[in-house]
Amino acid sequence: MAVREKRLGDILIEQGVISPLEIDEASQRQRLTGEMMGRVLVSMGLCEEQDIVEALGIQMGMERVDLPKLKVRDEILRRIPPDVARFYNIVPIREQNGVLVVAMADPLNLHVLDDIHQLLGCEIKGAISNHADVAASLKANYTYESQSIHDTLKAIIEKVGNAELSFEELGQQKIIGDTDNLVELSQEPEVIKIVNLVLLESVQKHASDIHFEIYEDHFRIRLRVDGALEEIVSPPKNMALALVSRVKVMCNMDIGERRLPQDARIELKVGDSEIDIRVATLPTLFGECVVMRILDRTAVKIDVKTLGFSPDVRIGVERVIAKPNGIFLVTGPTGSGKTTTLYACLNEINTAEVKIITTEDPVELQIERLIQVQIKEEIGLTFASCLRSILRQDPDIIMVGEIRDLETAEIAIEASLTGHLVLSTLHTNSAPETIMRLLDMDVEPFLITASLEAVLAQRLVRTLCRHCREKYTPDQEEMDRLGLPETWRANPKLRFYHPKGCPGCDFKGYMGRTGLFELLVVDEKICELILDRAMSYEIRKYARKVQGMRTLREEGLIKCAQGITSVEEIIAHTDKYDDDD
Repeated sequence: MAVREKRLGDILIEQGVISPLEIDEASQRQRLTGEMMGRVLVSMGLCEEQDIVEALGIQMGMERVDLPKLKVRDEILRRIPPDVARFYNIVPIREQNGVLVVAMADPLNLHVLDDIHQLLGCEIKGAISNHADVAASLKANYTYESQSIHDTLKAIIEKVGNAELSFEELGQQKIIGDTDNLVELSQEPEVIKIVNLVLLESVQKHASDIHFEIYEDHFRIRLRVDGALEEIVSPPKNMALALVSRVKVMCNMDIGERRLPQDARIELKVGDSEIDIRVATLPTLFGECVVMRILDRTAVKIDVKTLGFSPDVRIGVERVIAKPNGIFLVTGPTGSGKTTTLYACLNEINTAEVKIITTEDPVELQIERLIQVQIKEEIGLTFASCLRSILRQDPDIIMVGEIRDLETAEIAIEASLTGHLVLSTLHTNSAPETIMRLLDMDVEPFLITASLEAVLAQRLVRTLCRHCREKYTPDQEEMDRLGLPETWRANPKLRFYHPKGCPGCDFKGYMGRTGLFELLVVDEKICELILDRAMSYEIRKYARKVQGMRTLREEGLIKCAQGITSVEEIIAHTDKYDDDD
């Protein structure tokens, strides 16, 4: 006869958290609402969420441990590298009969046990603790130097490279034409470990992309961190097929198709991070390359105050997005942070009184109270067709991921003229050039002047590490390269900053990125210039002289002088115009 699983309420009573009478009250409430018992108990204020988590852990057969009273041996602690332990928020406490027991802050997060099992190759069992005790134990126990995630990854790859059974044999002799064998190869323990560790390191470093790149005689994996690529490891080239196959299995791609590009999207939970990954493969001369774009939903806190706006630009943007109708465009090349800026603007105006609908390709972040639509061009769901349907949904504010053609531009203009605020993006190099781009798309000048409220051009530059940056005086050659105005050159106190490098910034000299912004407000004179089909330099000259608009290069110079970024970053990401003073 099967043993009946203990009910959640009975466990909470045994733990002394609630009384039988309180359980009866909660049961009556549950019958009325249909909610889970745990939610009912918390909403009634009868217990805390942590009480529910611990009770559910006990229900699943996990023991409860008092971490502060445990003395864990060093050889047990060394079973899990410090970076991995901190990332997954776990502490190994003992080993019994080949089973490693780990204390967990979240015993319901069972995928952690699967990940650690794959990394260590042994059976893992969870024990119940809490966030405060696990954090204190990690701080107290992991004080010695040990392997990081990166060290562990390198050690595994070195071991595989020296193994007698090469992946060349597995990959080339019997697998090329056999999908079943490709799947088998992707499930090799060492292959799974390497891919998992690469994902761990990418999330730990807040990387935006992972690149698997194959060349004629070598294979490498690089991360894009703060906009710059850095190589983390170079597995043996004969592992390329195995690692790429593993990624394709993870995102349900056609593992046997290696002649055509493929795209997919997966959602993973890595440590405490919920991440969306967009995966794209590209067949090349020497094999398939893979790029994985990482979107960490738990790490993103988008706010206009954190984007790097100067005070006047921020005030200008806030005025524009507070308007009841019109078009606000954010422009810049791919990877310049346009979508992040739009999300931040939407967050600023996302209240219960307005209805916001977005149409995106892809939907990069899921935001509360936004109705978000994923474009699917293969079935005819384009920006233009979606925008027509959105207008029948009674929105107040619309975000169009990108204006790519005349049809989309005309519908966006129509929406703005019928009382909607429309936010969108274009690929142009500066704010004034956006006007030229719309005219090149055959948008009538009078429609532009009737609908366009402002254009914000932007770039992302790396920010200097404040712990190790070095102050210096620029020489004449550097001033010429930057195109510094005479007023700057004549200032004897002019100082810029060099990146140096320290342990805090991983010896790169930079930590994080910030934005450079160029805001063009469409006023009466700009409208006249648009109707006259004036050139972009004429619009820029007027905006700088009358509106006080700063170009991206000028914004960058100010941030150089403030010690926020470096001259190298400004030269790499901004242009100097002939009409600059």
